[in-house]
Amino acid sequence: MPLRTVFTTLLAGLLTTLGTLAQAADSPSARIVGGNQAPADRWPWMAQLAIDDPNLPGGYLLCGASQLSPRWVLTAYHCTQYQNDALATANRMFVYIGETERKGTSPQPGRIPVEAIYRHANFNNFSFAHDLALLRIPATSNNQWPSLADNGTFAELEGRSLNQRDEAVTALGWGQTGSGDLSVFLREVQLDYIPKNTCQSLSTLIIPDSTICAAELNPVNNINQDTCFGDSGGPLFIGEEPNPWLVGLTSFGLENCASGAPAGYNHVTKEIAEIERLTTQGGVPLVDMTISGGTTRHYQPLNGTQTITATLRNNSTRNTATNATVSRSLIGSLTTSAHFDWNGCSTLISASRCTVASNLAAGASRTGNVAVTDSSGTDQVVTLTLSASADENDYRRRNDSLTQEIVFSDNPDLALSAAQQTSSPTRATVALTLSNHSPLNAATNTGISFPLPANTQLVNGPALGCQQSNPVYCPVGNLSPEQSEILTLEFTTDTGINQAFTFTVNADQNDIPGDTDTQADVTVQYNATVNTAASDSSGGGGASLWLGLMAMLLGVRRQRN
Repeated sequence: MPLRTVFTTLLAGLLTTLGTLAQAADSPSARIVGGNQAPADRWPWMAQLAIDDPNLPGGYLLCGASQLSPRWVLTAYHCTQYQNDALATANRMFVYIGETERKGTSPQPGRIPVEAIYRHANFNNFSFAHDLALLRIPATSNNQWPSLADNGTFAELEGRSLNQRDEAVTALGWGQTGSGDLSVFLREVQLDYIPKNTCQSLSTLIIPDSTICAAELNPVNNINQDTCFGDSGGPLFIGEEPNPWLVGLTSFGLENCASGAPAGYNHVTKEIAEIERLTTQGGVPLVDMTISGGTTRHYQPLNGTQTITATLRNNSTRNTATNATVSRSLIGSLTTSAHFDWNGCSTLISASRCTVASNLAAGASRTGNVAVTDSSGTDQVVTLTLSASADENDYRRRNDSLTQEIVFSDNPDLALSAAQQTSSPTRATVALTLSNHSPLNAATNTGISFPLPANTQLVNGPALGCQQSNPVYCPVGNLSPEQSEILTLEFTTDTGINQAFTFTVNADQNDIPGDTDTQADVTVQYNATVNTAASDSSGGGGASLWLGLMAMLLGVRRQRN
């Protein structure tokens, strides 16, 4: 059943009830139960869609949506239908962007008319496959919106462990909250991502290939969470960042929201080609510009020059990028400069952008260089940012910039890490790794110092040549460029109480400016299991509950008529 909601001033409850009774027991139902009120201004690209349905005098249909660019809003296909499934017309659809309070169809500040509707060519009104549509709107001033997840981003989500999938995705909406009423204010909910290869076995609905799934499999304090009626078309995205990776659009689920069964979300990553086609059809094509390079940190001596090689690519599936451009910005001293060494670009230091191709076809790329020169004569870390753009707007802005650091220094680049290795009731070992990342400069007379907690002894201190003062100092020796050394410390205590250690690097030379990795903190645990990173248990008891839910649903699974 679609997760769209009918709303009228007087008959909201009655209409919702009648709509529910009209659905088959296991048909997909178009819909935040649980969750929290969303922070104001956190997601300024979040949109609400109000449809003036001529079959609902005094009422309207409510859906969510996401702004992708100044001219495009992305929502579910079924959100562009009236209650009787007839196709809605653009003149009866209105959008509000960045508003946290639910609005309606009546004229009020912030209401944006829809110019045209572009629907997925292969939408299935029975299975809700390819439940996607684009709304063209007049240009808006908002310049912050999500990025559509690419194959690599989605594969990373799909390949996460059970523990990592717990509350890995966030949904937004103004839909029903469990009381039967729509929410007045925008709400958010964090859900567990369910891999595609297990979603079907957890649901009594047919899950199309164009659908991904999410649910709350291990509710905290027995508070169930889900999307529900009125949330249709809204975003499902990874994490809680303001400019996230968008992976899904709320599409359908069982009528009984927050039952633990998965809800279906349109699989945005699989729809990229159609999104490009529809935006081209609408006269305002979107593209995917990327810029990439190699190593993110480079090293040069004082007053040196570093050449950065980068590749500008039109990563679109079909759309051509017009006036593909590279822009640069530089953070460093006033005597640091940069210039393009790119075919067709000006080599003047004053040139901060360069159009490398008037037309860059889908899949085509251009490679060039930017040279960064230091004339300050002092240690510094310079940051160069390269950005890709075109005349068309980008639907994946998260990958259209490249940041490179250039270290101009005659000093080493030291870094320290610490990890507990073994544990017993009175003994523990900690491994310290001291590295010199600089490929140019050596570090001499390096060592590590740390305060020794009360009732604690460094057992192997004499063997390591440590000075048993407080703080303790243990020598490491000279480190050549790009060399690392491991120092293993063995501690004993007569209390068995966990102890916090802070280890600090010492050397004849200074470290590079602004670095914070020459200090490492670790809490030493006695009589505890260490190296628990490989453990795959969820804090909410996800594994056992997952299996229990699977067994329960398999017992009632059936095909829809």
